Amino acid sequence: MPKRKPTKANDARIPTMADIARIAGVSASTVSRALAGLPPITEETRQRVAQAAKEAGYAVNRHARSLRLKRSKLILVLIPNLANPNFPDLLMHIDQAAYDCGYDIMIAHTAVDPHRSDRYVDELLAGSIDGVLLTANYCPPRLLEYIHSGRHLPIVRTLSPTPSLDGISGVQIDEVKAAYDVVDHLAKQGYKHIAHLGGPTTEAVAIARKKGWEMALADHGLSASRDLFIQAGFRVEDGRQGASKIKGLARRPDAIFCSNDESAYGLIAALKEQGLRVPQDIAIAGFDDLSFSNVLDPPLTTVRLPRHEMAELSVRKLKALIEDDADNDITTLAHELVVRASSLKS
Repeated sequence: MPKRKPTKANDARIPTMADIARIAGVSASTVSRALAGLPPITEETRQRVAQAAKEAGYAVNRHARSLRLKRSKLILVLIPNLANPNFPDLLMHIDQAAYDCGYDIMIAHTAVDPHRSDRYVDELLAGSIDGVLLTANYCPPRLLEYIHSGRHLPIVRTLSPTPSLDGISGVQIDEVKAAYDVVDHLAKQGYKHIAHLGGPTTEAVAIARKKGWEMALADHGLSASRDLFIQAGFRVEDGRQGASKIKGLARRPDAIFCSNDESAYGLIAALKEQGLRVPQDIAIAGFDDLSFSNVLDPPLTTVRLPRHEMAELSVRKLKALIEDDADNDITTLAHELVVRASSLKS
C-alpha cells in the first residue's frame, strides 16, 4: 500500500511552550509564568514571550489556565443606573483594560436593589467571580457585611468618592477641588451671585461638589445664601425644574454651577425658553464633560473626568488584589477644567 503523501494540514502541529521558549530565548517555565501573568517575570520578558507566542501561532487556553489557577478570570462590574451617560464610556475602557489583563467582565445593573445585587455577591463568594468593580457610591449590603467582618474580598471602587467604605480600594478625582475650580473660574470671570444646582442629597459626589462651591465662594468673599442653593438631581428634567425655581427668585443669579452636565442641559434649555441668553444673561457650568457638552449651544464649561485612566488603573488594582493579595489603597487622579463659551463674559 503506497504511503500517504504529506499535506500542509497533516504536517501542521499545535505549537508548544517549548517552541515559544526557543523563539523568545527563555526557558519553558518562564514562558508558562509569563503567559499566566505570574511574577517574577519582568515586563520586557513578558512582552518578548507574547511576541514569540504570536509568531508561533500559540493561543492561550484561558479556560484551562483558569482551572489550574482556581480562578474564573471574570470581573463583575456593578452599574447602578445604565441610563447615566457617564457609564458607557467608562465601561468601554474597563472592558479593554480587563481584556489586556486577561480577564472578561460581567455587567450587572443593580438599580440599587439589595436583592438583585446580593445575588451577584453570592456568585463572588462561591468563586464564580474573581472580583468586583463598584462604579458608584452604592455597595451591596451583603458585601459590606463581609468587608466589615474582616474577610479579604477583591473589590475596587471607581468614579465615585466613597470615604464611608473603609477598606475598599478606589480610584477617584478630588471632587471638592474640581467643583472649587469651576466656581473659582466663574468668580474670576467677574460673576458675583453664583448659584449651585445641586445633585441628590444622598450622593457622595453631590455632597462633595456642593462643598467645593461653598469653599470657593467663601475664598472670594461671596455669599452662599440659602436661596443660591437649588436642590435638584442629575437628570435633564431636574435641570428644567431647577430653571422654574430660579425664575421665582427675588434676585436672579448671574452664574450657576450645575452638579453635572445632564442637569445643565435641561437648565440651559429651560432658561432659553424663558427668554434668557447664556452666558449674556446668566452663565452656566457643569461637571463630567459628556460627549454632547462640546456641541451644546453654547458649548458647556465643565470638569473632564479621566475616565480612561480611572478604568485602566481600577482594573489593574483589582487584578493585583485577586492575584497578589495587594493592600487596599486610594488613588486620586487629576481632573481638568474645560472652559467653553457658556461661562465666558464677552
